[in-house]
Amino acid sequence: MLTAKLQHNRHKHPPHNSHIRLFWEKKLSGLNAFDIAEELVKSMDLPKGLQGVGPVCSDRSLISAITSALHTSPKPVTGQHTSAVEKNPGVWLNTTQPLCKAFMVTDDDIRKQEDMVHNVRRRLEKALMADMLAHLEDRTAEAKSLNASTIMEVDQ
Repeated sequence: MLTAKLQHNRHKHPPHNSHIRLFWEKKLSGLNAFDIAEELVKSMDLPKGLQGVGPVCSDRSLISAITSALHTSPKPVTGQHTSAVEKNPGVWLNTTQPLCKAFMVTDDDIRKQEDMVHNVRRRLEKALMADMLAHLEDRTAEAKSLNASTIMEVDQ
């Protein structure tokens, strides 16, 4: 098992596990996510600028590695900055970065992502409004039904 010791700043507390396993993403290969209806959830499409390197270079494992890097380190995720990693991923490896070629996020990338988030939020708002209106209609129908049955009981 390959492990690497992370270097920590003296002023910060080290995480609970200061050793990480190299190529841990390989354990996640072949796993799938399912929704509540037990339907397979479509995986994300990565931007063309993100390209994996090393023995585990599928899109799914790269998503896992980038997600992990974003959540476990306060440093920016930039990928591997050496070409040696393509020949031998164990050599000159920056263990705080995922196994992908170095990449740059542009202002255009950020704008596209903001637009996509805005569109999804708008669709979510519409769906929530439709659900709320349907719920109100159901309650109104129940109240009318209850009111009608109460009037019928009073008349009898």
